[in-house]
Amino acid sequence: MASALIVLVLAAASLVKKGKASPTGPPGRQCVQLEVPVPVDTTAIHWLQQKVESTVDTVDWVDDMNRWTSPNTTSRILGQITVKETFKINGQLCVPPKGPRSDILQLATHGVGFDKRYWDVEIKSDKYSYVDAALAEGYSIFTYDRLGTGASDKPDAYDVVSANVQVEILRKLTALARSGKLVSSSKKLGGASNLSSYKPKKIIQVGHSLGSALVIGLLAADGASSDGAILTGFLYNSQLGGVSVAPWGFEFAKENDPKKFGDRGSGYIVQSTKYNTQLVFLKKGAFEPALLDYAWKIRQPNTVAEFISLGTVLGQPAPDFKGPVQFTIGEYDYGFCRGDCKGTYNTTAIKELYPASTALQVHLQPGTGHGLTLSTNATAGYKVTFDFLHDAGL
Repeated sequence: MASALIVLVLAAASLVKKGKASPTGPPGRQCVQLEVPVPVDTTAIHWLQQKVESTVDTVDWVDDMNRWTSPNTTSRILGQITVKETFKINGQLCVPPKGPRSDILQLATHGVGFDKRYWDVEIKSDKYSYVDAALAEGYSIFTYDRLGTGASDKPDAYDVVSANVQVEILRKLTALARSGKLVSSSKKLGGASNLSSYKPKKIIQVGHSLGSALVIGLLAADGASSDGAILTGFLYNSQLGGVSVAPWGFEFAKENDPKKFGDRGSGYIVQSTKYNTQLVFLKKGAFEPALLDYAWKIRQPNTVAEFISLGTVLGQPAPDFKGPVQFTIGEYDYGFCRGDCKGTYNTTAIKELYPASTALQVHLQPGTGHGLTLSTNATAGYKVTFDFLHDAGL
């Protein structure tokens, strides 16, 4: 299952005409960039894993992950360790002008291969940026770099940057946002100065790929923490886990690009070529070449533990979650449906995991691959999500 996871104001008008989006987004967009201290005190799993300190090691890791005689996930559990540390998490809070939904916060968690820029595409943002779309719909939105990515801390890749630790960070961020102390407790790195007292009345969890898996883990562990969930790039279905990690073409991150990933240590891996990115995230005919270039430009490493630990947060029921939940996935998602999601899922079986949910929907985004925000019909998918939330009273 882990292997399936496989998202300055420009003044010159000429750049805008070329499709370069202004980071300020639509009129009225106000955002603040934050460094959020997140204290974590949790129990994590200590895994049986080989060291990955070169690309040769990485290729051998891929072989170990896929060889049928290799230990299964349960057999790789060696014990438990305590993770007690305060991590610096880089995030951005954006709030629209006062409106009927500005006190509903969407908290977005990205997946493997990206940082928070997955949600806020800078090329033709009116067509691709989920942040801009959410703001235009009246929602507030908080995006962040998961632990190990972007400008957030990058600790041990074998035990710490793992699924259950990431779930705990998401739980703490959710509680901090609900308390109204997200901004006031953080170091402000720039942006709007009038958002310190922002306190949402409701919180919707939004995830992509691994990010959706982390939301699923949060709903199972603390369902009452969230008022709704939008799970994109993920679907419980008969093909889940059928694709190996091999198509990523992983390399040791520091070796792949010493300048870009020089701060990543042992156990951090990244896709090797732009065309590995295409294979995993995009479907021919449903993306612009500039978006493939953009995806490659903003690519981010992940840790070996995130793959091996993924199964520990999936498949558990969320009896205390009482909000609406939507699964949105590309019709031709390669990683989760082996290239075609049609006829692979059972809505009744999925509903059993969310027995108290007020509404559940599965949406296959037509003609689209895994990278939903990078595909040409991105905004059409956003509309389906917003309509679902509105029908659910959010």
